[in-house]
Amino acid sequence: MNVSLKDPKLAPHLVPKPLWGKSAFRLFGRRTLWKQMRTDALEVAHHTCEICGDTPSPICGDPLNCHEVWVYDDKRGKATLESLRIQCSKCDAVVHMGRTVAHGGRDAAISQLCKINGLSTKQAEKLYVRAMATWAKRSKKKWQIAVAQHLLEWYPQLIQLVELKPSRSPSKPS
Repeated sequence: MNVSLKDPKLAPHLVPKPLWGKSAFRLFGRRTLWKQMRTDALEVAHHTCEICGDTPSPICGDPLNCHEVWVYDDKRGKATLESLRIQCSKCDAVVHMGRTVAHGGRDAAISQLCKINGLSTKQAEKLYVRAMATWAKRSKKKWQIAVAQHLLEWYPQLIQLVELKPSRSPSKPS
C-alpha cells in the first residue's frame, strides 16, 4: 500500500496537557447549551458519522459523539475551537487515541485508522507515533484559547472558554 500520511481522513488529534478539561463539553456538561450544540451538529450531519458515514441503529440508541474540533497554531500558542463534528465511537476512539490506548483499545483504533484511510498497520502505527510526538511538543507550551467567530455568533456563551486558564495536568493524552 502506498498511501500518503500527509492528510488522512481520520487521524489522532491529541489534546495538549495544558488544555485538558478546557472544552465546551467540560464547561457546559449536560446543560441546555451543550445539548443544543450537539443537536445542531447532529442535524447538520444527518445523524451520521462525518468521518466514516456510520449511522447508528435506532434500536441501540445514538452512539454518535459530538467532537470539538480544535486547531492549534503552534507558533502563536493559540488553540481555537473551530467547529463541531459528529463521529461514531470507533472514529472517536482514533481521534482520542491517547485515551483509547490507555484503556486498552489500541488494536481497535489502529484497525479503524487502517480501514478509513486505506493504510497498512505499519502506516497507521507511524501516524499514531507522529501524533504522540506532536502531542509531546505541544504539551510543553503555554496556550491561549480562542473560539471561531461563527461559533460565537451561534453560541455567544462560548466566550467563557476564552476566559479559562490552561494548566498543566499529569496523566495520559486524550
